[in-house]
Amino acid sequence: MIAKMHRTGLFSAFQRVVICTMIIAGAGIFPASLSSADKATDKVVEKAVEEAVEKAAEKVAEKAAEEATEKAELTARRPDEWRGPTKVHFLVFVLDIDDIDDASQSFAANVYIQLRWKDRRLANPGGSTRQVQLAEIWNPRVLLANQQGRVSRALPEIAQVDPDGTVIYRQRYTGNLSQPLNLSQFPMDKHSFAIHFVAAGYTYDQLEFSPDTRSGIHGGSISDDLSLPVWMVVSHESLVLPYTPIEVIHTAGFAFRFEAERYVTYYIWQLILPLAVVVVMSWAAFWVGRENVGVRIGVATSSILTMIAHRFVLASLLPRLPYMTRMDYFTVGSTLLVFMALITVIFTSFLAGKEYDSLAHKVDISARITFPAIFLSLIAWFLYG
Repeated sequence: MIAKMHRTGLFSAFQRVVICTMIIAGAGIFPASLSSADKATDKVVEKAVEEAVEKAAEKVAEKAAEEATEKAELTARRPDEWRGPTKVHFLVFVLDIDDIDDASQSFAANVYIQLRWKDRRLANPGGSTRQVQLAEIWNPRVLLANQQGRVSRALPEIAQVDPDGTVIYRQRYTGNLSQPLNLSQFPMDKHSFAIHFVAAGYTYDQLEFSPDTRSGIHGGSISDDLSLPVWMVVSHESLVLPYTPIEVIHTAGFAFRFEAERYVTYYIWQLILPLAVVVVMSWAAFWVGRENVGVRIGVATSSILTMIAHRFVLASLLPRLPYMTRMDYFTVGSTLLVFMALITVIFTSFLAGKEYDSLAHKVDISARITFPAIFLSLIAWFLYG
């Protein structure tokens, strides 16, 4: 009947389970068919299987632990640290300097770096160059020491590993970097700017940075075409520079420095020339007839107000400084000249009103010579210091 059910396709899974249950139950009816020797053998087999499974699990756990330990040592321990400091060669290329902000004492940079070191643990003789995740191998963990706010990284955190164990890491940084500026000579000033990289967690006696050489470039270079409308880069250098925020900290690091000076011509046209026009305008009062007192005083007063407005514009270009800049001295001197012109106009008007017209005339003639001479001396000091 069962064969018939197979042939007709009516032998379902449920029917198979029922038949198997009946067979097992029938076996229980005849206990004599299962000998004690068979039961003992079953126990021995079960125990052997359990032991084999436990040993396999232990081996897998031991292997995983060994791999984890090796990976931890590979990422935490420096290559050949028993030999001394690990040597890392660096190259820095400044692709662009987008802006130098005097008010915030910062500059925006676009920088590409390349680091090269050797790790024999990663050597694969006869193999090919491969790419590995930076987090999976030891690396100097380079950071920007003087970054201001967020600095983005344009390239993935991947290192190139050559068959001989040479590791090359490349990255591109874009963002604002802080730079304290001494603006006492503004706008005739020249400043040194630094892009400072540090190896977090390593002192200079553990990590030795060295400028790399590539195509005649020693340590790095800077683009000839920068986005700096009022600055000119006059020199640059790459150097090993440990990071020492306080005396007891000496973190390994390196830096790229460049020196830039302002194009003073821009400030002469945008600041000095308008200021000079206002000062010269105040002298027009000396040429107006003394009978026109209102006109004379109006010219001098409007010059004073224009100087004050000019001062506010200049203040927006610089941070709040505890010292005077060269531009400040020039502006204050010009303002005092305009104010003295106003005082002179009032004084000559007073003399004319008291019928001392000849004396008032002499004062006007003297002012026409004295004020321009003083202002020309001020300009000469401003330009040549």
